[in-house]
Amino acid sequence: MSLRLSLKVYPQLEDEDFRILSAIELGMSSHAYTPIDYIVRLSGLHEKEVSYRLRRLNKLKLLLSNPSPKPSFAINSMAYDCLALRSLVKSGVIEAISHPLAEGKESDVYLGLASDGAKIVLKFLRIGRTSFRQTRKLRGYIEQRDHISWLYQCRLAAHREYEALSSLYKLGVKVPKPIACNRHTLISSFFDGVELAFCKDIKYPRRILNDILYEARRVYVEASIIHCDLNEYNILVSSEGDICLIDWPQYITSNHPGAVDYLKRDVRNILHFFERKYDLKIDIDKAVNYVIGLSPTL
Repeated sequence: MSLRLSLKVYPQLEDEDFRILSAIELGMSSHAYTPIDYIVRLSGLHEKEVSYRLRRLNKLKLLLSNPSPKPSFAINSMAYDCLALRSLVKSGVIEAISHPLAEGKESDVYLGLASDGAKIVLKFLRIGRTSFRQTRKLRGYIEQRDHISWLYQCRLAAHREYEALSSLYKLGVKVPKPIACNRHTLISSFFDGVELAFCKDIKYPRRILNDILYEARRVYVEASIIHCDLNEYNILVSSEGDICLIDWPQYITSNHPGAVDYLKRDVRNILHFFERKYDLKIDIDKAVNYVIGLSPTL
C-alpha cells in the first residue's frame, strides 16, 4: 500500500476517527480483530457513535473486518500510516510532507519539513509487504515470534533502525541523524545526495571506496554492528563527495553466529561494484581484515 493513498485519506479524519483507530490498534495487542465492545470501552465513545465511525472508516478503506462470531475489526496499513502521522504532527516533529524520495518493496521514503523549516526524511517501513513468510525467515529478530503481525513487524523494524542510527550517530559515523520514531515510521535528517548506484560522475572513486570501508570499519570496531545489506543502493553520495550510509533495520551485532559471513557479503558487494564500474580492485580478504580491525590499512 502506497503512502500516497494514506495522505489522501488523512485530511478527512476527525478526532473521533482517530480515537476509534487507536482503540482498535490497542485491542489488536491481544486480539487479531478487536471486538466492538472493546472498541466502545477503549475509545470512551457511545456505542452509536462507534457504529457510525466504524462505517465511516470502513468506507475510507482503513479497516479489515471479521463478521463472526461477532463483528470485530483490525486496522490496515493506511490506518497505521494515519495514526503515525497524527502522533508525529501533534508532537511537532512534522510540519509538512513533500514528494517521495523512494518507494520500494520494504519502505516508502518521503521528504518532509520539520517545525523549524529543516528538511527531514520520513521512512514508512513496509517489511513483509511483498512476502511476509519470506521476511520472517530472513529477519532474525522476529523468528521467535510465532504470532507476530505484519504491522508489529514493521514497528519492530523501524524502532530497530532508530536504535542503530542513535548508536552510530553518537559515534560520529556517517549516517542520518535519527529524530523520532513512531510505530512503523522513522524520522531522520535529510542528506542531500544520490544513491551510489546512480552517481553518473565520481571524480575520485578510490577515495569514495576508502571512505565506505573506513565507515564500515568504525561501525564494526566501535559499535560491534554489521549493516547486513550494504550495497550501492544503501550509500548516498553528495556532490562534494561526502557519503551517508542508510537503511539499517536488518543490522546484526558482531556476536551473531553468522556475523563474519554477513560482513564478508557486505564488503564483497562494495568491492564488486567498484571493480565493475571503476575497475578498482582490492583483495576481499585484505578488505575484510581492514574492516574488522586486524589490519591498520587497506
